[in-house]
Amino acid sequence: MRVIAPLPRPVGEIEPIPLAAATGRESVVVSWWREIAADIAASVGSAFDNAEYLLRPYPHTFVPDSLYSSFLIAGRTVAISVLWGDLWREPGFGLAIDGQPVPLDTTSTARPAAVIAHAAWQSILAATNRRAQ
Repeated sequence: MRVIAPLPRPVGEIEPIPLAAATGRESVVVSWWREIAADIAASVGSAFDNAEYLLRPYPHTFVPDSLYSSFLIAGRTVAISVLWGDLWREPGFGLAIDGQPVPLDTTSTARPAAVIAHAAWQSILAATNRRAQ
């Protein structure tokens, strides 16, 4: 898994993500994102809301170039970034909680969605424990 610095929140054109289950005509990006958010929500025992995303294609193509998505959970803003950057290379993934980059396990053989969800869960859990002390 290749890791990148989390992308900043894009200005303007960002789309809300429906919180309901996937529909037949939904982008696979939204389904992938909802899977991650639902896994984190189940792990921390809290619902998520204010979900949004922006998928930008390479100019003049339908091939993805970058993805930014974010949501609120347990009082924290979770932002997930994916950057393809080079069609011949695996995409890079980034995660930030409340604007702070969160390290991702580059040695894991798990799917990127699982690595991201686990890292976000651990980060939120650690922040909650610090707040409780």
